[in-house]
Amino acid sequence: MKSLSLKAGCIIFAVILIPAIVCGGGNETSKEKDFLSGPDAVTCNLEETTISKLNLEKNDWPSFVRRMERENRKDLKQGRLTLANRPFMVLLGERPEREFFLYDIEKKFGPYWWGSWSLYSYHKIDDKFYEFKLIDNGKKIAARPYKGEIGTIKVGKGGRELEKTEFKGSVNQKANVAAPIGTIKEQWPEAVTEYQIPTGDYTAYLMDVIYDNLAITISNNYHTNAQGQSRGDKEIVYGMQVRKDNPFVLDFSNKPMVVFDQPPKDKTTFSRGEVIQFAAVLIDPKLDIMIRRLNDTSVKVDRELKDSDGKVIDTVKVDKSLDPKVVIARADGEIVAEGVMPFG
Repeated sequence: MKSLSLKAGCIIFAVILIPAIVCGGGNETSKEKDFLSGPDAVTCNLEETTISKLNLEKNDWPSFVRRMERENRKDLKQGRLTLANRPFMVLLGERPEREFFLYDIEKKFGPYWWGSWSLYSYHKIDDKFYEFKLIDNGKKIAARPYKGEIGTIKVGKGGRELEKTEFKGSVNQKANVAAPIGTIKEQWPEAVTEYQIPTGDYTAYLMDVIYDNLAITISNNYHTNAQGQSRGDKEIVYGMQVRKDNPFVLDFSNKPMVVFDQPPKDKTTFSRGEVIQFAAVLIDPKLDIMIRRLNDTSVKVDRELKDSDGKVIDTVKVDKSLDPKVVIARADGEIVAEGVMPFG
């Protein structure tokens, strides 16, 4: 959400989107043996490499590789595995929870969805999920088809009269375990009405939902929740419970609410002329997910593209954002500030 400002009761609306990162994984020998116990598990050695040795077209570089180049990082490891009867290249940085890249050598692309950069995620190749694990004190990497139960997640109408209901993106469990939602074509998942993923308790990672002409973008709410608990004081709600015989239906049937991160709850007095910051977010209070965008896909509007100096360099057509209008008033009804609060 962008900013609306006014001096002497200056109001600024802002939402800063910074995903939380939590480490996971392990190298215990017993777990390694269990992981490798199936006949379809494969392993390979990891060798030190550099970006210049990757033999990838620069246009094919994932964001992870681009970031490594910007930071002039030298700590890349590379391996080759045969998965789904064809060769794949695996790249790893220092942090496997956020520096993992899987490249399909035969099809010449690397699947990219929110969470695909984690070694610990469920990675979809063709019609199967695959799991990866570092073994032999990080000298090798192992992979195998997922052996657990599969359940269904779907998008529902919630009693509304709708002709089109679709979604795509990804969901997230604890310890950097994510799963894609949608048929993976090229890099990003394509929209579906339902999808099968490993069973478990999830939250939205980053997902797009289509209700006829309404496009909704959601994610986990990493701001204040409905109970007034801030990011550092609350636990993540993994309310999307996917079970083998009980599909989870995302239908937006819970009544949404607006919560505020700013000003802090303990700040109740302000000086004349002081800038007051209000950070607001629209959430589903039960699932604790955040509504990040609402767009009308049937209406196109112009959006200016500017360079670093603020000069307009192009104008493009985009879907119309259904930005809410916000009014700040005193107890006696006097309006202090008003304006549009864009979703962000």
